[in-house]
Amino acid sequence: MKKLLLSISLITCLQIVAAAGNPPSRHSVRVGWGDMLFETLVFHASAPGTFDSATLPAGFRSTGKFGHGYTGHIFADYMYSFTDVVSAGVQTDFEGIFWKEGVRDASGQIIGDPTRVNNYNLCILPSVRFTYFRSELVDIYSGLSFGLLMAFDNQKQFEAAPAFNLNLVGVRVGKGHWNGTAEIGLLNAFKSANDVYMFASRLFSVGVNYIW
Repeated sequence: MKKLLLSISLITCLQIVAAAGNPPSRHSVRVGWGDMLFETLVFHASAPGTFDSATLPAGFRSTGKFGHGYTGHIFADYMYSFTDVVSAGVQTDFEGIFWKEGVRDASGQIIGDPTRVNNYNLCILPSVRFTYFRSELVDIYSGLSFGLLMAFDNQKQFEAAPAFNLNLVGVRVGKGHWNGTAEIGLLNAFKSANDVYMFASRLFSVGVNYIW
């Protein structure tokens, strides 16, 4: 039964693609911005802590993180439309996460100059998109992207991990060469359950699109 349903679904998709006509335009370039909900939940200021100096040894110190900043997901993509349903291309996604690390005394005050930490994530994502509704002003689509995340920082560390983005639904609104987009999706990058760079990040994004 499962094989029958899978075969019917595959045949239906192939029929839709085969029946698709030429798109109104072949090329599109987009720039956009998306949220960093996952990163803001994971990377945040550590509690300064309160201590009873009378019970602590002389010269007690603790370390902490503070002053966090986030760029959001800044992305750009190019897509080529093979039909009015199927498009393919590549997307780049960049984000920065910044904070300071310092040493505190027993009263929670920072001692000396804190260290600045700058973390960056760059994703290169070959993509495919399926546009299942088109009108004069509105297009609705979904898509998949698979590629590589490259993580690096100002401490000269570098790591790489598989990355993928699931675009659950996207809406493109506009007429002519210029239009706007809004998407709901899930951007992920991890090597294992204990080595996660992003999970369900970039839930919501917006962009400006130019087509020709």
